[in-house]
Amino acid sequence: MPTLSEHEVRTELDDRMQDFIRRQEMLFVATGEPEDGHDCTFVTGGAGFVRILSVNRLAWPEFDDVSLSEAISDIARDPRVSLLFVDFARGAIGLHVNGRAKILDDDAMRRAYRALNLDPALDLVADRRPARWITVYVESAYLSAPGEL
Repeated sequence: MPTLSEHEVRTELDDRMQDFIRRQEMLFVATGEPEDGHDCTFVTGGAGFVRILSVNRLAWPEFDDVSLSEAISDIARDPRVSLLFVDFARGAIGLHVNGRAKILDDDAMRRAYRALNLDPALDLVADRRPARWITVYVESAYLSAPGEL
């Protein structure tokens, strides 16, 4: 199987990238805001917590986590985000995704993506439904190190 070179930048998530994201249990979210500077937030969930909505859109649930409050404030002011998915177990392969984020409350997300059949039981954390979802429109995606996804 061919590898994706670290110099290949794509505007859509190909099948290998989508499969890689579905296996991940964590990601780093970098945001910025002109007056307050930049922020990087670590987000975790079970494998598959980041949902692939299409070849150029993904999302993950947010549960009023204090650690994400700064990122959510930044996104509200400036939607540009950078995501980093790292598979430390398989040689520290990193997939970078840059794009524009949008925040949807849980009901709006379920209405907008009804075809995904989002299962509320799968999205519960400590018996709570997500307060909101962070969706990202992919503008570029690339690997930080060459290798198999």
